[in-house]
Amino acid sequence: MTTTKEIKNGYEAVLNNTDNEGINDNGIIELTTMIDDHKIGYCKYGAGKYVMLFICGGVGCYTKDFPEKLLNAFNHDNYTIICIDPPGYGKSRPPDRYTHLLIEILENKHLKYLFHSIPLLRSSMFKLNILLTFQQLNLTPFVVLGWSEGSRTAIHVAGQGKQLVKGAVLLAAATRIDQRGARIFRGMRNTNQWLPDAIEVYLKHYPKEFVEKQWADLCDVAQQVYELLGGRFPSDYVLPNLKIPVLVMIGGMDRFCVDPKYFETVIANCRTEKHSLGGHDFYLKYPRWFVDKVNEFITDPKNQFFC
Repeated sequence: MTTTKEIKNGYEAVLNNTDNEGINDNGIIELTTMIDDHKIGYCKYGAGKYVMLFICGGVGCYTKDFPEKLLNAFNHDNYTIICIDPPGYGKSRPPDRYTHLLIEILENKHLKYLFHSIPLLRSSMFKLNILLTFQQLNLTPFVVLGWSEGSRTAIHVAGQGKQLVKGAVLLAAATRIDQRGARIFRGMRNTNQWLPDAIEVYLKHYPKEFVEKQWADLCDVAQQVYELLGGRFPSDYVLPNLKIPVLVMIGGMDRFCVDPKYFETVIANCRTEKHSLGGHDFYLKYPRWFVDKVNEFITDPKNQFFC
């Protein structure tokens, strides 16, 4: 079991590393590490025994998807939260994300490579190595949380984590896509047609050209999964193998996600929470509700996460 003392010792080691950026006024440490010869950027908040890994969504980054205001809603003394930028996003670039390789595999119907390629393109670069990193930093066991596309990565991490990952929180998760969803992605592919406020959220963190290409690629992948794979992302096949407690959270106004009750039919130990007024980013719009539900899940004695 991870102790607060061990976590604080980890902080001291980080602060002795001059390659890292230090602590900001809100107690958030911004860090970098090398995984498979790639620089991976992440931040660390809190010094508590409840250890969590947060994974951002598509064309996102931890500063966009998990801003300081949200992290500060968690009790600093109870939680240790690691927010990571997957390869090709945020502070884990260059290089940019290489989604085009996945599109090529799909378009040429090299489906025998698909289940190896999707995790590699999004999660495997750090999926197993982040587990080792967490062990080295005395940050195991932990609970993994992912938002939107990041929820699919979180499912893969949970599937590989064995005894190191004790639970999962899936925000606005979708492991399947139907005709309606494919039509929505197709209609959103051209970011030049977005409202200014919608695109500005991304332009605060990325150049316009990056957002245009990465979002178009993401929409193309969703379309190809619908057309060529029967609407099932590889993470969908992992769900029945998850034996850990899983919390699925969704906004009632979210047009990207289907009925979250689906997860309860394929995951043995699953609960769902819905904010009726929330959209795809419900956790940012209603942070207190979100944090309260996560805290209830983490501290539920039946789950025995950090006993």
